[in-house]
Amino acid sequence: MKLVLDTNVLIAALMKESAVRELLLNPFFELYVPEHCFEEVERHIREISERSRLSVDDIFLLLGVLMASVRLFQWRGF
Repeated sequence: MKLVLDTNVLIAALMKESAVRELLLNPFFELYVPEHCFEEVERHIREISERSRLSVDDIFLLLGVLMASVRLFQWRGF
């Protein structure tokens, strides 16, 4: 099954161990993410770190794992 994710879904997966994170790591799904989503996550990395109680390094580590399981594409809008 193919799914397109937005920034909110990525942030939810970074915030806590949850069904969202488990879904994103499930190899059954083909996941697609617009390139700008990772840039947006990086802009909010400190806030994500504070709210998740994970270090910035841990957030980037988890983000790297998530990035390995998704395909990036350029969003051109409507």
